[in-house]
Order: sequence, then C-alpha cells, then structure tokens
Amino acid sequence: MSSPRRAFSAAFPSDCWYALARSGDVDQEPLGLRALGLPVVLFRAADGSAVALEDRCAHRAYPLSAGVVVDGGLRCGLCGFVYDADGQCVSVPTQPRVPFGAKVASYPVQERDGLVWVWLGEPGRARLARVPELPWLDDEAWAGVGGSSVVAAGYLLLHENFADVTQVPFVAPEIAPSVIAVAPPLDVVVTETTVTLRREFAPAPLPAWQADLLGAGDAAFETLQEGYFLSPAAWVDRWDVTGADGTTARLRFTHLVTPLDEGLSQLHWQVDRDFAVGDDGADDLMLEMFGDYYDRVLVAMETAQEVLDVDGPGPEVNVAADVAALKVREIVLAMLATESPAVITTRRARL
Repeated sequence: MSSPRRAFSAAFPSDCWYALARSGDVDQEPLGLRALGLPVVLFRAADGSAVALEDRCAHRAYPLSAGVVVDGGLRCGLCGFVYDADGQCVSVPTQPRVPFGAKVASYPVQERDGLVWVWLGEPGRARLARVPELPWLDDEAWAGVGGSSVVAAGYLLLHENFADVTQVPFVAPEIAPSVIAVAPPLDVVVTETTVTLRREFAPAPLPAWQADLLGAGDAAFETLQEGYFLSPAAWVDRWDVTGADGTTARLRFTHLVTPLDEGLSQLHWQVDRDFAVGDDGADDLMLEMFGDYYDRVLVAMETAQEVLDVDGPGPEVNVAADVAALKVREIVLAMLATESPAVITTRRARL
C-alpha cells in the first residue's frame, strides 16, 4: 500500500478501522468523502470488491471521485489517467508509457456486516487490529432504522456522550426508560483499547412506545444495559428487557463515528430490534422517534463544541456516571501518544 501525501493530524487516531460507508452506497459510481483530514474515494473493482484510494489525481489537483470506473479501474475525469485497485496508474492517454511514480495512496479495506471499513493509518498495522463485529446490522432476524449526519463536533465529544445514558431523559424524556432516572452504579471493565459498561435495573414498566410494540401494557420488565467503546470508530449500546415470563426483547444502538477534520465528524447511527420485525408501522415510528432524538443529541454536541472552540477546555466537575467516558478519553489519548512518533517521522521525511 502506498502512503498518503500528507501526515495525519495528531488530533485523532489513524491506526483504526473506520466505517466510511454502508455497502449499498458503494458501487460503480465513485464515492468521494473525507476522513481523518484526507480525501478518499470508494468504488468497486471488476470483481465486486470495495476499493479505497486517495481522492486526488497524481497528475494534477483533481478529485478522482469526479471520474468514472472503467474495467475495474478509476479514470480521472480531467486528464484520463487510470488507476488500479492498488492506486498504481496503469494508463495515460497521451503516451504509451506510464510516468515513474504515477500512483496514489491505496488503503486496506474490509467489508463486513453491511459496512465498508477502511484503514487510513500505517498499512502494516491493519492486520493487527480487528474490525468490530456488528452482526445485527445485516441479519434478517433483526429490524433496523438509521441515518447519517455530518456533525460540527469532535469525535471524542460524541463518544463521551454515548458513554453516559443518564443524559437521555434531559434530551428526549419521551423515549427514555423511567429506570434511567435512578440508574444504579456502573460496572466498568477496561482493556488497553476498549471500555465496557454494565448496569442492571430493577423491574419497572417500559417506555410507552416499547410497551405498545410488545403489547406489554404496564407490566414490569428487568432491564440490562451494556455499552461498548470498541474503538474510536464504534460505540454500541445493548438494551435487553426481560418480562416475568422470561421473554427477552433486545435493542442495539450502533454509533459509527469517523473524524473528518478537527471538530467535524461523520456519524452513522442505527437502532436495531429483534421484536416487531417486519412491522412497517414499527419502522416508521422508530425512525421518526429516534431520528428526532439523534437530531437533538447532535445539536447539543455542536453547541458544546462551540463553547470549546470559543472558550477552550476548562475545569470539569465529574460524577460517578462519567467513569466510562473518562476511560474512553484515557484510551484515545494513549493511542494518540503511541502514534505521534510515527506521524512526526512521516512528516519530516516529506519535508
């Protein structure tokens, strides 16, 4: 794999698999986007596999995403240079020989669970890291609704918000389980690169929307909440409710975060359930309800980012509910510290 033109910003980890697109969004039409401050183009090769290249022609400053896919390669829409899946220029229209060094960066890609994951860091490290496993995203036994947004807020701000569900009743009280108001202490498990939190709530009635979908009325359900910081690219929440008869209904909240530039992030979110599957009315209800919820959350995160941008970080008062978010912050800072020497070396080599 060839290297990108510029060094990564030290503001976000680059040695990480990021979900840059849903599989259905990547086809024979080049898809241009930004990630980690870099221009990236996605398309499908002749064999159907997803390809990720630097979105800038080696000849002139022109995006390859403005070109076309020809015979499994990508042709620049300005000069006609054609690049293969490895980023090597294989054809130049004005001469028979390809100039030496005519290539663009190519990035490792994995496609799993209906997502295209791209590694934008040191290519040799890609095989050492696992792509998060999110099987419910592409399982017919589950039904899901979701959306995508570009958010004027940093990726770490988003993760810290996902790590604290006690904020939900203040952002969207109508969808929050009543048990959150008296949330028990967290059990938190930390590894070198992940954070797992767990809470078990006493039996209580479900939120009205969920009780209606389950036909549960005012029956009390035990609730288990688990949250997972899998990487800077993925946060997952699991909400399982179990009735007196032992029947369990499961929800999965998937948050896929990609830093675009400092203070700017891409969020793909999806809410999946294993109940009321095949119910179009349930899909419509949940899309409207959770679409509105995420809109409110993202507005709140953009407001918080504005405060940070204007006034800078200040002293913080933390409470017990912040423990998972603080652990996430520690892991990300450790990742940045580990990557910094490589970033600095790469930058010096190109001066």
